[in-house]
Amino acid sequence: MSDEATGLRPPKRVIVVVVLAYISGVFDIVAGVVLILLRYDDSVRASGNAFPVTLWGAGMILIGLLTIAMASGLTRGRNIARIFVTALVALSTIVDLIDIIAAPGDGGAWWSFGIGAVVTALIILALWAGRSAEFFRRARTLPAA
Repeated sequence: MSDEATGLRPPKRVIVVVVLAYISGVFDIVAGVVLILLRYDDSVRASGNAFPVTLWGAGMILIGLLTIAMASGLTRGRNIARIFVTALVALSTIVDLIDIIAAPGDGGAWWSFGIGAVVTALIILALWAGRSAEFFRRARTLPAA
């Protein structure tokens, strides 16, 4: 059943959240690739941290890919997608926080955390309040196509 047949179209807020989730996912993927490439830095090799840095980067890439995959379910009104996107963007912010704890003097980590926290707050607020919440409530009550 198409959106036109059911009369259920996602509100603009949901569309904005999908775009923000895609952007967040792409940033996580890029950060993961940069971390994986960081394993070849001489200081990382000398400290013996190449393997943990690689695992951390792979985890970031996985979070980004899952965020993008789940964001596509938001426009269909899938409540499970809303729950997963909320958890994944919150997990991404927690990873940024761990990065700050690991390197408190890194100004880039603070900026990453600040911007990520604002985007996460916007995504969560937009998904769980107002017209968006009503959209997901109505989508749950529709019969499966």
